[in-house]
Amino acid sequence: MAIIEPFAEAIGFLLSYIYDFGVSYGISIVVLTIIINIIIFPLTLRQTKSTKRMQDAQPELKRLQKQYKDDKEEMNKKVAEYYKEKGINPLGCIVPLLVQMPVWFALFRVLREPLLFIPKEASLYSALEDPLSVLYFNMDLQIPASAISNWMERFPYIILILLVVGTALIQQNQLTKKQGKSNNAQQQQMQMIGKVMPIFFGFISWTLPSGLVVYFLTGNIFRIGQQALIVKLEENQSDKSSKENGKKKEKDLENEENNEGPIVNDSRKKRKKRRRK
Repeated sequence: MAIIEPFAEAIGFLLSYIYDFGVSYGISIVVLTIIINIIIFPLTLRQTKSTKRMQDAQPELKRLQKQYKDDKEEMNKKVAEYYKEKGINPLGCIVPLLVQMPVWFALFRVLREPLLFIPKEASLYSALEDPLSVLYFNMDLQIPASAISNWMERFPYIILILLVVGTALIQQNQLTKKQGKSNNAQQQQMQMIGKVMPIFFGFISWTLPSGLVVYFLTGNIFRIGQQALIVKLEENQSDKSSKENGKKKEKDLENEENNEGPIVNDSRKKRKKRRRK
């Protein structure tokens, strides 16, 4: 794809530049992954916030669906009003994902066929022509685990894949642990997809160059910390909003009592004294 080529060439140049600092090929991939995740952090932030808000909104959405199950038009109206009130955009978790896709595909191509996108004059280009010079924990990151026939030699590759699956499960659990079981068919389907995706990543990692698997693992670990931070910030913001709303209600009640005048307030005080007696 023509749109991918410029991204792939830029990523290939950056990877070779990082390698020139004397780090190994594997560490270069780790650093590259972190840099890319930092660059796309604003998009990931929007995506994670939108996903969490949609998940937090599920109980209220279920209540509206149950209340207006016989009036679809009214239900859609109430759902739209709720989204507007809470600042929720149903497409908020999809748009950032679509924007990131060219970068992901470009990175995929670079790590799958590095010699096509790394500058020929770079030291990394020469190193990759000799796989033994770029081993990472005794792994050749240019080949998949499935290409190795000896099971003892496959061991570090298998550990790497298991780490990818484990971190993907942790990452998925971060946003779904508070949901519990749902009776909604659509929600159950989404939860099932969330459980299957880590296994799917493990499956494809078996057949992909191990450099990509290092990228998956690094990205998962980065996003675990990132999501923990975002969720914490969202919870703090929610608690702050709740406190502010509580203070506002108290102030409104005080204003109402003051507006009612001294006679009403005096009668209320007398009623309170009688109750005490």
